[in-house]
Amino acid sequence: MLDSTDVRIFCEMAFLEQDYVEFRERRPSAARMGRKLGLDEKTVRLRVKRMEESGFVKYYQAAPSLALFGMRRLSLFRFETLNLATKHAVMKKFHSVPRLVEASDYLGPFITASIAGATPDEAKMEADRLAAHFELGTSLLGDREIRAPSSRLDRLDWQIIRELRYDAKSSDSDLADALSVTQRIVGYRVSKLLGSGAIRIKAVIDPQRQAGLVFYELELHLDAQGQDAVSRWLKENYGHRLWNLSGPTSGVLLASLFCFTLGEPEESAIEALRQQGVRRCILFILKEVIEPKRPNWIDSLIDLRLASNFRERVSA
Repeated sequence: MLDSTDVRIFCEMAFLEQDYVEFRERRPSAARMGRKLGLDEKTVRLRVKRMEESGFVKYYQAAPSLALFGMRRLSLFRFETLNLATKHAVMKKFHSVPRLVEASDYLGPFITASIAGATPDEAKMEADRLAAHFELGTSLLGDREIRAPSSRLDRLDWQIIRELRYDAKSSDSDLADALSVTQRIVGYRVSKLLGSGAIRIKAVIDPQRQAGLVFYELELHLDAQGQDAVSRWLKENYGHRLWNLSGPTSGVLLASLFCFTLGEPEESAIEALRQQGVRRCILFILKEVIEPKRPNWIDSLIDLRLASNFRERVSA
C-alpha cells in the first residue's frame, strides 16, 4: 500500500510542468524531489524503487519540449458536457484532436484538456472547435509559456528522443546498440537533452494498482481579499496532500489534492466553504488521465524532423 509520502513523490514525477527545473537524470531527480518535500535523497530513491517494483509506476515517458515544434503556449480548458453519453463521445474524439497534450476525465460531465499552440489564440481556436462540435460548456483554467530549449537538435538527438519516447529508462548500452554509436556519445547527448530542456521525463502509473487512491480538485471562487488566507489554510490543513495550487484567473484558486477514502473530497469541499472569503466551491473527482493513443501527433512530428534531417544530409 502507498502512503501519503509515496503519492506526493509520485505527483512530483508524473505531473511535471512544461517549464520544469533542469535536471540530468532519466528519472525525475530524487535530490530535487527530496529538497522540495523535506525528505532525504535515499528515502526518495527507495520509495520510487518500491513503486516501480509493485507496478504502480508502469514506465517513464520522454516528452520533447513543444517549443521545438513552434508551440510556445499551453492552455488548460475545462469542458462540461450535456450528459455522460456525450462525454464518452468527446473522450473518443480526444485521441484525434490536434495538439492535445493530455486530458483528464472526472466523475460526472466534466473533462479538462491541455492544448498547445503557437499562441493562446491558436490553442483556444482548437478548444472552440471541439466545443462547437459537441455543444460543450468551456472555461479557460490557465495558460502558460513553454520555455524554449537552450540548444539546437540534430538527427542523432531526434533518434534518441524517439528511442526514449516510451522507455525513458532504456540503458545507454541499449541505445548505443540501436543507434550504432558509442555509449559515451549516448550518455553525453541524453544529459544534454535533459539539461537544455529539450526533453522531460515523467512517470506513467497503472491506476488499477492502487485501489483507494483518490485524486480530486477544488475550484474555489473567492473574494479578492481572501485569496492569501485561503491559500495558507489549504497548505496548513492538507500538507503533502495538496500537490498543486494555482490561480488561473483573479478570484479563483484550483487546489489539486489526493486522499485515500471517497468521503474525504466532499468533506474538503464543505470545509472550504466555511472559510472566510470563499463564495463557491466546485468539487471534481478524477477518474483517469488520458493521453493520445500511440503513435500520436507528437510521434508524427518527431518522425517528420527525422525525415527532414535525412533529406538535408542527402542533399548536402
